[in-house]
Amino acid sequence: MPEDKEDKKSPGESFADMFKEFGSAMSEIFNDPKLKEKAREFGESASASAKVFASRFKDEDVKKKFKDVGKAAKNFGEGVADYFKDDREKAQGKAEGTATEDSKAAADEESKKKLIETVPDSTKSEKTDTVSRDNRTGRITGYSFSIAWSIVLIIFFNFFYKYIAYYQYNELTKNWNIFPFVTSSFVAWLPILTISLIVSIIGNTILIINDSFYVSNITNIVMNIFGIASVSTLLSLFPFDFSILPDINLNGILIPIITIALILIIIGLGIGIFVRFIKIVVKAAKSS
Repeated sequence: MPEDKEDKKSPGESFADMFKEFGSAMSEIFNDPKLKEKAREFGESASASAKVFASRFKDEDVKKKFKDVGKAAKNFGEGVADYFKDDREKAQGKAEGTATEDSKAAADEESKKKLIETVPDSTKSEKTDTVSRDNRTGRITGYSFSIAWSIVLIIFFNFFYKYIAYYQYNELTKNWNIFPFVTSSFVAWLPILTISLIVSIIGNTILIINDSFYVSNITNIVMNIFGIASVSTLLSLFPFDFSILPDINLNGILIPIITIALILIIIGLGIGIFVRFIKIVVKAAKSS
C-alpha cells in the first residue's frame, strides 16, 4: 500500500503526461520530423506549465487566498439571505399595519354613521331646504335665459332675417352684394314662429313664479306643442335657396342636412311631450 501511494501521480503530473502523450501521438500520425519536434516542444511546455500550476496549489499563500475567497462568498450569500429575509419581514409588517389601518378606518366610518344618525332632524331638514333652494335658483336662471333668448329671436327673425345671406364685395362699386338664403315663403312662417316664441316667454315666466310638478310638466308640454307646430311649418314651407351663390350650388348638400335637423328637432320635442305626459299620469295614479 505505501508503494502504491508513492507510485500514485498527482493530478498535475497526470495532466502533464497527457499533453506529452498527445504531442507524441500527433507526431506519429503525420510522421513529419518538423512536426515531431514542434509536438515534442509543445508537450514539454504544456507539461512544465501543468506542473507549475499544480505546485502553486501547494503554497500556503495560495491556499489562504482561496480560503479568503470562500469566506467572502459565504458572507455574501448570508448577506443576501438576510436582505431578502428583512424584506419579507418588512412586507409582513406592512401588511399587518395596513390591516390595522383598514380596521381603524372602518371603525371611524362606523362612528361617523352613528354620529349622523344622532344628528337632529331639524339639521337634516335645513340641509334639504338649502339644496332645494339652490336647485330652485338654478332653474330660475335657466327660465330667465330662455325668456331672453326668445326675445332676441323674435327681434332678429322679424326685422333682420334678410341678413341671412351670402356677402360678396364688389371691387367696382366698392360695395357689398347681398344674396339672401331665404325666399318670400319665409315671411309666411314668421307669424307662427313669433307665436311660438311668445308662448315660450309666457311659459318660462309662469315657471319662474311656480314650477311645481304639475305646473312644470303641463307648461313644458304646451311649449313643446307650439314648438312642433313652428318647426313643422318651417319644414313644409322650406323657405331656403342656396342656388343664388355665384360660384357654387350648395342645395344638394345643405337642403338634406337642414331637413334632417328639423325632423330630429320635431322628434325630440315629441319625445319630451310623451315623457312628461307619462310622468303626469303616473303621479296622478299614485296620488289617487
